[in-house]
Amino acid sequence: MPTKMRTMFQAIIAASLLSSAGAPVFAQDQDAQAGSDTTVSESDRAYVAPVIAEPDLPILPATPILSQDGYPDCREDFQKIAAPFDKAEDINRCTILLDRYYAEVLTPFRQQMIDHQNMISSIYTDKVAGKMEYSAKNRDDFYKAMMQEHSASDPDGANLEDYRALESRYQQDRAYLQDRFCFNTGCGGYDVPEYVAVDEKSDKGKKDGKSKSAKKSTGPQKCKKAKKRGGVLGGLLGGVAGNAAGLGKIGTLISSAAGAVLVGEIACQLTEEEQKEAVEATIEVTKKEEVGATATWKSPTRAGVSGSSTVTALNTQPNGRKCLNITDVAIIDGKETRVSKQMCRGQGDEGYTILA
Repeated sequence: MPTKMRTMFQAIIAASLLSSAGAPVFAQDQDAQAGSDTTVSESDRAYVAPVIAEPDLPILPATPILSQDGYPDCREDFQKIAAPFDKAEDINRCTILLDRYYAEVLTPFRQQMIDHQNMISSIYTDKVAGKMEYSAKNRDDFYKAMMQEHSASDPDGANLEDYRALESRYQQDRAYLQDRFCFNTGCGGYDVPEYVAVDEKSDKGKKDGKSKSAKKSTGPQKCKKAKKRGGVLGGLLGGVAGNAAGLGKIGTLISSAAGAVLVGEIACQLTEEEQKEAVEATIEVTKKEEVGATATWKSPTRAGVSGSSTVTALNTQPNGRKCLNITDVAIIDGKETRVSKQMCRGQGDEGYTILA
């Protein structure tokens, strides 16, 4: 090989050796330089989500509470009265108070509990269920608390313990008064009692210690008594079965069906057959349940006696109870008697009865 070519070849080999020898040194220098730089850019760091506090869970509304005040404590008031028909009148008064309490206190409270259940259920559905801002444990705990309150607000739940006690008391008092009403008027299988009054103005009566039997009142006399006492013979323990039901010292029996729907100022002027006709007219308009509904009736025995019932107003209360204002008219021998009354029917009741 010529000298010049050998020299070039050696130079090439030397350069190659230097290059291979110098590469590790260069790499080591780069590694050392990189190792000495401790700063890491933000883009090279792993993402860490910010810590967000879990919001407070909704608060369940307070449980409705039934007041223990206001229950009519009148079931034994009639015991202070001597005359049977006067006893019956007071029994009727107490029964109306009991029914009013049931309609205005007990029934609305039961609706309050239903509304309470609906409210707490909607709070869970709308504000908690499926909301990821709450932990699964907190969502489950809220659901359990909501369901516990919902169950306690059922008819047989702990939240209605006072309601059940008062409703039971109402049912017992009403059944008791119904029985005592019949005992003092002659319905429900009881004998019609004799009304006896002492003539306190009679000297003879005082000296002899004897009493005078009061004669049964008729016509204007018994109607005068009905007007004096407010004109309402209604209520009469709606649905009382029996052959008669009477009130006051009028000594005249009014049929139980009539007593449940007729006003005394009209009923006292009618015979039993006429009362039945008037009752049917009232029942007819209550079934229509519309303002302006009118039903007429005529006496089956007296040519100059007739009447009518007309619905003048209708309203439905939030608890589902419906009330009608009805005007009754009776024409007897050309003389007109016009009386207004209010009749109501609660949810589940079959018919309307006089409220006042």
